[in-house]
Amino acid sequence: MADGSEPATLVRPAGRAPLAPAGLGKKQGNLLTAVLRGIPLLGPQGTVPFAEADVRACLARFQPAEGPGAETGLVNRLRPRLLDAVVGARARTRGYIRGLPEGAVEPLLDTVGRAVAEPLVLRVVFGATVRVPLRALSYVLPAARMAERIAEVTGSAPYLQAVYVGGLGARINDLPARTVDAEGALLAGCLERVLAATAPAVPYGFFADRPVPARQDPLAPVLASLDARRRHEIAELLAGKGGSRSARQTLQYAAAHALLHDRDAIPLDLVHGARPPTRPVVLDLGGLQERHFHNVRGLFAAEGRRVPKPLVLTRHSVPPYTMSRAGDIALRDFLAGATPDSPDLPTAVRRDLDLLRANFPLETLR
Repeated sequence: MADGSEPATLVRPAGRAPLAPAGLGKKQGNLLTAVLRGIPLLGPQGTVPFAEADVRACLARFQPAEGPGAETGLVNRLRPRLLDAVVGARARTRGYIRGLPEGAVEPLLDTVGRAVAEPLVLRVVFGATVRVPLRALSYVLPAARMAERIAEVTGSAPYLQAVYVGGLGARINDLPARTVDAEGALLAGCLERVLAATAPAVPYGFFADRPVPARQDPLAPVLASLDARRRHEIAELLAGKGGSRSARQTLQYAAAHALLHDRDAIPLDLVHGARPPTRPVVLDLGGLQERHFHNVRGLFAAEGRRVPKPLVLTRHSVPPYTMSRAGDIALRDFLAGATPDSPDLPTAVRRDLDLLRANFPLETLR
């Protein structure tokens, strides 16, 4: 496992089907099964059962790396440990990781398999905001801790990418562009200080979406590809999510998620930090609300390619781009002297602030 201890060998009761499917070695199959058994799957209405048969069905389609030599053997030995570092028990109990959305297990297995031999990017996305919350800074910490666990397994830390979709988000939500840009710049500067202090060995870059000419609509071709049935299904599944005020806005939110996460079709510029690796494998981390958007991203894919790229869910339950309606503290207000210690703050906000304070001395931001 990621902490150096050997995971327990699973004992198969007599009469049950083998845990290691055809093609996988027994040890690798057992290790992968042990991790998969404990992963919570979260659907729109709550936890989704992930039965033993589901585990075996996933692994049956998860084939070992092929080819002669020590490199292939190393890939097969590292994959279970890399999966454990991403979403295993240690990640969930001490890394602020909650689980996976429905349908994300097999894409995650594929990503983990590729990430053993290819550059890995852990991506955290922030939407446009006119008042970024202080707790938004905590959103990068699960990715930072994950990067450190992965480094323990592979010997090198993956790249952490923070993305601020300010321009497109401002257009969808009809927000003042200057204010959105100013909040993005404030977020970028503070995130850089947080990560420099909490994860200095993790390479990091802050990105913003490239401005699009006013007469161009990057979402139009994606929305035009939807038939009436899929439009209705998306609008029903995402009604009111992300602060949406209309069916059209809901469709735009969903299309933006598909463009960014699954098509890599939103041009991004590096604002500061290290340049990312070329041709990486990307793994997204997002709060619990992101599971709703993950569930509809497949509806934008061509027939036969309906599975969106993987997403790991953190324990954040309030999006980082909006102030909690039950009470919150803005980053700007904190920098001006406001205190985050009010007992009136809702539990979700206090939990995220506790995570931030446990990793970073907030007073150093001032």
